[in-house]
Amino acid sequence: GSVGYSLELGAAGTLSAGVGGLGWLVGGDTLGSGDPYGAMVGVGAVAGLGAAIGALLGALSPRGEVAVPDAPRRPLLRLSLRPGGARVLGESSPVNLGLSLDPTIDFGEVLSLQPHVGVSTDLGPTEQVDPRPQLQGSGPSTFPLADRQHRLKVSAGAELTIRLPYPAPGLKPLGAGRFSLRYRPTVEVRRRVHHLGSDQEQIQEHIALYPLLLGFRWHTSPRQSFTTLLGPRLDWLGLSDPGSADVAISSPVTGSFYAEAWYRIDVPMSPLGGGPAEVNGRLNIGYVHTMLDGATFDLGAIVGFLGPVNVSWDLRVRKRGAPVALQLTGGLWLSKGGGPYVEVGFSAPDIVVPLASEEPS
Repeated sequence: GSVGYSLELGAAGTLSAGVGGLGWLVGGDTLGSGDPYGAMVGVGAVAGLGAAIGALLGALSPRGEVAVPDAPRRPLLRLSLRPGGARVLGESSPVNLGLSLDPTIDFGEVLSLQPHVGVSTDLGPTEQVDPRPQLQGSGPSTFPLADRQHRLKVSAGAELTIRLPYPAPGLKPLGAGRFSLRYRPTVEVRRRVHHLGSDQEQIQEHIALYPLLLGFRWHTSPRQSFTTLLGPRLDWLGLSDPGSADVAISSPVTGSFYAEAWYRIDVPMSPLGGGPAEVNGRLNIGYVHTMLDGATFDLGAIVGFLGPVNVSWDLRVRKRGAPVALQLTGGLWLSKGGGPYVEVGFSAPDIVVPLASEEPS
């Protein structure tokens, strides 16, 4: 069953990637038409690749495709760290530190709400040089410093989950796995302080609003799931004069189309005979079509049209009977300006809000 469902998802993903690639060839690669096509290619590729890996692991699973009761998921509190570094002489990229809070509120068996607030900042300035040959000089840096900037990002939102009956009536065989609808409105505020070859600061602000991010999660098997969200983006842009702290914010403009997709495979790792702790892992394969921060996944001549790819591994450790679990994550962003990252998270019990029972008629 699980192998069959994975193959169905793989076929749908391959079709989506093919249609997106054909759309590029027929409709062109302008900003308006290219972004949705790129999202189709990325989301379809994750579905196809994840389904292929999931089908193989499901067929070779030594424990069988049974659900993992305490599988890794988004922790309540999460601290992330991304190492810095630069490949160009005279440039620097600092370590990035992030902190996020994501409590889960359950309203019965059908509804759940997961508010989110997060902040990430660079622990130092990002420095870029001017590579024009006529400016080349001697000294510790081959080229003069062109820009020194400090970056800060704040995000807030909430994800509403509506779980459909299991199995979903009338959707067999595709509906044989658990299926849930997702709605996640989100706002992101980016602030960059630039020093463009001088001591005067220039502030750049970008507010990105995702008012209608809609999607679903489908469990293709008890231990495997495919999640996707997509929707429009609105941008507010602001830039101060050099030396001024006053930022003039523009009217809203339509940003590029947003999409993300994740294929996750839960892996039980606790000893079959039990032990003092319960240990479970999860493989994540994701694609984020954000087209922000200069993060793109480039392939040959395809430069700037695809978003970053994420591959990560979660490890959740919980002492048996304990309400709190430790979750460790190691991953890699495959993109320009990407790289490895690590996360440490703490999970606590969900907040349960009992629904009022119906009065008898």
